[in-house]
Amino acid sequence: MAENKLTDRHLRNLKPALDEQLLGDGGGLWVRVLPISKGGSLNFYYRFQFSGKERRFNCGSYPDTTLAQAREKRNIARALVKSGIDPVAKEENDRIARSTAQAMERMEKTVKDLFEDWERVYLSAHRKDGGTAVKAAVERDVLPVIGSMKAKDVRLPHVVQVIDRILERKARRTANMVLSLMRQMFRHGLGRGIVETDPTLALSKKQAGGKETPVDRNLNHDEIKDLSHKLGNCGLHVTMQASIRFLLATGARIGELLKARWADIDSKDKTWTIPAENSKNSRQHLIHLSAYARKQLEVLKSGRPGPYLLNGMKPGTLMSDKSLSKAIRDRIRSEPLQRRTAQTGKLLLAGGEWSPHDLRRTMASRMGDLGIEPHIIERCLNHIQQGIVGVYQRQEYLAERKAAFEKWGRKLASLSR
Repeated sequence: MAENKLTDRHLRNLKPALDEQLLGDGGGLWVRVLPISKGGSLNFYYRFQFSGKERRFNCGSYPDTTLAQAREKRNIARALVKSGIDPVAKEENDRIARSTAQAMERMEKTVKDLFEDWERVYLSAHRKDGGTAVKAAVERDVLPVIGSMKAKDVRLPHVVQVIDRILERKARRTANMVLSLMRQMFRHGLGRGIVETDPTLALSKKQAGGKETPVDRNLNHDEIKDLSHKLGNCGLHVTMQASIRFLLATGARIGELLKARWADIDSKDKTWTIPAENSKNSRQHLIHLSAYARKQLEVLKSGRPGPYLLNGMKPGTLMSDKSLSKAIRDRIRSEPLQRRTAQTGKLLLAGGEWSPHDLRRTMASRMGDLGIEPHIIERCLNHIQQGIVGVYQRQEYLAERKAAFEKWGRKLASLSR
């Protein structure tokens, strides 16, 4: 059969009619001229037989596809038919494959996307702060380095890069903490099908920030006495001074104090109830307030008005969780920071640097010095006993705890004179 019967001039001069027109170019290539009612467009197609059935393969529309291009598409399709391949089915399969590949490409998440998935699915539901602290750490140390990478492409050298950047500022404990967070995040990704491997697997804390030794800093009696005297001369507001003394008297965590409301204080029973949602172990805790602790509450009442023991600048808000810690840290460090207090070293004690959490450890240690039983101290700290003892011994020891707090309060009062 003759081929190449048509010319470009012939196609340019074609006029659509009321009915559809078909023109053959030969070799199975046809031009279909749609009627005026359907737009009058010109479409190329290759007509062929496959498995005993007539098939039509689209070769494009004129003039976007030229006659020469249509013939080339016909030739490719004809070659496929000769080799036993249906070009129509192949084109459909290729389209599906491209669509699938594009969908997979869209589904591939970056490290930032992975973190957001972890935050949405796990952190928001299982972290007391909704993942706020984890988010701050990841945004500070992880995302600036690998956040834009596809999560599945992250390898061990990339993780090491994140850790080394932290080690450059000599923050070894932070390096270990960030490594742990990345490990949790990528294992979340494994369970969600976002990644296929955990790139942190070969890296241990020993190779990151190094082995951590347990913190055992606690203030002795002389340091407690020294701290009491130094508080009045360190430039801290009286409410912050009272906050430090209150933490020492109650053994509470700084976060528990910052979230405490006046409604949690029972002035009649002289107690402070820490709600389950405010405590680290999600267990409600009752603290008996000694005369020393109640004296600090009186000072806190002179602070900003509001529902909290420590209120923020705006009405109805609590104090920032960094304000008190930074104020203490600035007065312990040896060198002042820019645009911060000049009261450097005013709260540094003979035993070296200390933190608000060390006050909790101090209470536990010094209660032991007073002869208070270890299991009573544990209950005063709201610790949950482990193992079989924790299962069967659920006594609250309220009377004994009250006596312990009173005894400790009297000791603090004597050391503050």
